[in-house]
Amino acid sequence: MYSISDQEIDFILNDITKKGIVTEDVKYNILDHVCCIIENELTNDNDFYELYRKTIAQFYKNELKEIEQETQTLLTLKNFYAMKRTLKISGGLSAALILVGIFLKTQHLVGAGITLFLGLVIFSLIFVPLNIILKFQDDKKGSNRLIMITGLTTVSIVTMGVLFKVMHWPYANILMQLSLIIFLLIFIPFYFFTRFKNPETKFNAIIHSVFMVAGAGMLYALLYSGPSQKHQDHENNHTKIIHVEDISPTTTKYISRL
Repeated sequence: MYSISDQEIDFILNDITKKGIVTEDVKYNILDHVCCIIENELTNDNDFYELYRKTIAQFYKNELKEIEQETQTLLTLKNFYAMKRTLKISGGLSAALILVGIFLKTQHLVGAGITLFLGLVIFSLIFVPLNIILKFQDDKKGSNRLIMITGLTTVSIVTMGVLFKVMHWPYANILMQLSLIIFLLIFIPFYFFTRFKNPETKFNAIIHSVFMVAGAGMLYALLYSGPSQKHQDHENNHTKIIHVEDISPTTTKYISRL
């Protein structure tokens, strides 16, 4: 049986690369198959290069890079379905953890903080980014991609703001304020003008924009509207109740100091 030399192997490998095969596994699998065929069929009467050209032509219809393109398509689909499964799992898990955490928080039970923390982190750092990636692949239109990315980024930031607020961490207000700024100054105007130009979505653009502006305004009022100055002054001057223990353990005095 004929034994292929190192120079011939290098020639085959270089030719396969020139023909568009860049994935290492695919490249070396083709090399291995071609070498096996040539070693079995090459005789003293055959020319190596001629036999190679006939052998490599058996691997494709038009061009060898078709194999590379098919491989990339299969890898993309594999990653796509894996991301969809992860999206479903992370979405369901984050929703369940958030609901359980809220219940534990309202009932003042142990584990509320860590449960809410895990739910909000999974939602903002796994579920939302995966949504961005999948939507980016599905929709090829640039304006729709920008709207989607801006909206989901806003959701991720506001979720982290809620997490910081619930956990009483610093910078919670900064995150919430940043999300509102992006939502009001970037997302809503861009959404409105891109949808308003289309007669089919013109009416919905107006309605949805009104809802979004109203919702953002109510969220801002809920987060940043503090007590009035008059009410604050009244609270500062209010009678302070001081609890003092008496000599007798069965009685307690409450002294009011103006």
